Amino acid sequence: MSAPQPGRRSGRPRSLTRERVARAALAEGVGRMSMPTVARRLGVSHSTLYRYVHDRDDLVLAAVDLAVREFDWPAPTPDWRATLTALADAVWDLLARHPGLAGAAAVVPGMPRAAAEQVGRYVATLRAAGFSAEDALLGVDFVIDLTLGTAGLMTDLARRHATPDGPRPLHELHRRTWPELVELVGGPAADQLLTGRGWFDRKLVVLLDGLAARLP
Repeated sequence: MSAPQPGRRSGRPRSLTRERVARAALAEGVGRMSMPTVARRLGVSHSTLYRYVHDRDDLVLAAVDLAVREFDWPAPTPDWRATLTALADAVWDLLARHPGLAGAAAVVPGMPRAAAEQVGRYVATLRAAGFSAEDALLGVDFVIDLTLGTAGLMTDLARRHATPDGPRPLHELHRRTWPELVELVGGPAADQLLTGRGWFDRKLVVLLDGLAARLP
């Protein structure tokens, strides 16, 4: 068996790990990254990545897991309503920190272990407050789904589209083509509905009110 030729590296790079690959994916942006772009960022060949992730879906899973694991999640408290509100705010902040994460979380092949651990903590808080196991899990799931969906929608509404008058944000076009909205809701409130966090906080209050009705 001949020794490796000088100047040639065999096997996987010593400094490369699955976590480092996931970190590079987050730096690229989980919504737009690809195996080749992550490989270029790391300075390795495309094929090298397959020693650490099976495919792009597995790379997304590793990236989401890392983002969730390193995020500073609020500690649950005996006040279940305040706990779920803090959870919603935290998920919103996480998505803002990693654009594209909302869409990636919807298609990731399985729940990242770090996410499952966090969900378990919040479910336990609702169980301690008197909710059934099913309602506790539904409550946490509702809050996360509402946050993911609304954050993704508001990101889309902020994107600019070409028009005869030049590029305009989508929320402005919606406001122009849906005059009934402005009349029904009112000018400032209509603007709030289509920009920033939208009516997310109002929707969350309605969700939590409904969940409270499920307490024994």
